[in-house]
This record gives sequence, C-alpha cells and structure tokens, in this order.
Amino acid sequence: MKKIALSILTALLAGALCACSGGAASSGAAASGSTSASAAQSTTSSASASTSASQTADAENPFAGKTVKVGCSATFVPFESIEMAADGTKTYVGMNIDIVKAVVEKNGGTVEFQDMPFKSLIAAIQAGQIDFCSGGMAPTEERQQTLDFSEVFFYPRNAIVYRDTDSYPTLDSLQGKTVAYVFGTNYQQVAESIEGVNAVGIQGSPACIEEVKSKRADACIIDGAGAVEYLGENSGLAMSLLDKDPNDCFAIGFPKDSPYYETFNNTLKEMMENGELDSIIASHLSEEFIAD
Repeated sequence: MKKIALSILTALLAGALCACSGGAASSGAAASGSTSASAAQSTTSSASASTSASQTADAENPFAGKTVKVGCSATFVPFESIEMAADGTKTYVGMNIDIVKAVVEKNGGTVEFQDMPFKSLIAAIQAGQIDFCSGGMAPTEERQQTLDFSEVFFYPRNAIVYRDTDSYPTLDSLQGKTVAYVFGTNYQQVAESIEGVNAVGIQGSPACIEEVKSKRADACIIDGAGAVEYLGENSGLAMSLLDKDPNDCFAIGFPKDSPYYETFNNTLKEMMENGELDSIIASHLSEEFIAD
C-alpha cells in the first residue's frame, strides 16, 4: 500500500515538473516572438520613415518627376542647335543644351526643348508656353524687368565675319558698311553702335552668313565660336575675333516667381564651384573662347 502511494506521489511530482518546464519554454517562446515582432515593427517603421523622408524631399524639389519645357533658338551653333538623324529624329545639341539637361536631371526631372526665334523667347515665357529659356540671353536691365535670371555662367567672344577678299579687323573699320546681326540679340546693340553703319536685322546666324556670302551685307556680327563653325562649312569667308565684352554674357531666363528658379540656380552654382560646368564648356569650345 505504501509502495502504491509512493508511486502515485512520484508520478504527481514528475507531472508538476513537466508542467513547470513546459511553462518556461512557452514563456521563452512568447518572449522571443515578442522581440521578433518588435524588431520587425521597428524595421518597418524605419523603412516607412525613410520612404516618407524621400517622398518629402521629392515633393520639395519642383523638378522631381516633371518634364519642363525649355525654349531655345536652335540656330545658335555651338550652343544650341538640332542634329537630324537619317530617320528624321531630332536631337538638340550644344553647350547650353547640355548645361540645362545636367541641372534638370540632377534634380530628378527631364527636359523638352522647344525651338523658336530668339526674339520670341521672352514672349513665350510670359505666355506660359515654356517654363524657362536656355542660355545665350544676357540679363540686361530691360530684360530684368520681365524675367529673373540665373547666375551668369559664360562670357562669349563676338566676331566680325566677312568675305575673304575684304578685311574688317575692328568695329570701327565697318563705318558706313552694311552689317547684318541676329534680330533681338546683343549683336544688334553692337552693330548699331558703329558710326554710319547700315545695320540689318536677320533671323538666325546662318541667315546672317548667307547675307554676307550673297553680298547683300558687307559683314555680320555673330558669336565667335559659331563663326569658327561657319567658316569651316563655308569657303570664301574670313573673320576677326573681338575681345570679350563684360556686358555680353549668358544666363538662364525664368518668369518672375518661377518655382524652378531657386533650385536651378543653386544647382548651377554647385556645378560652377565643383568644376562640372567648366568640363561641359570645354567639351564644346576651344581655349580661346574659354580663357578670361
């Protein structure tokens, strides 16, 4: 009888121990599960916060995910022009084109260029047809009444182009001559400043070259780097390179209160400081047009 009672007591104690052991294991598993859940929740929260921060940053950048319309005058070699592929596809190329694309793409946007006469760019901005215009526009006092301008990023050198049977080394040598210029540009002021000149406004640099070749004009005043390109493509022409004019410079024109102005200008200044802008300019122009 004592043996039976002892056996029952032993069995009860063993059961109690097993129950305690099982409880501890369950508690451990529960604690482990709780820790894993907390870690997972923390990771998810961290990822969500990161995504939210990224979305906020994108929302604060006006270019992010946007396609901006940028006006240009694509007869302005080597700064803005169009290359036509055999299948008729148009590609915008040039120094100003590359600078605008670099700035916009750095901020998560893309560019749609729209070609138009230079004299139409300001009107297109005011009408909301384009978001801003590419470089090649000097921020004169008159233009600043209508537009906001980026940092000046380039100072060009102008040139006098004429038939190689003539010689016009300076602006003064053009007195009393017929001189063509691109209508609406700073070349107009240069041409009209010559004493006794017959200044003729023409649409685009290629047309100015044709005026000289056809002898309807004695000379034309255009960008020096472009003049080098045109002389390489047209025989019978010569040029005289002029010194840089501090009032003649390139900047990007924006409508007043443009949402893109501040971001674009800040990125452009960064590129000017880190040398990236100089690299783009050097890829299109020779040293004589870059050096101060």
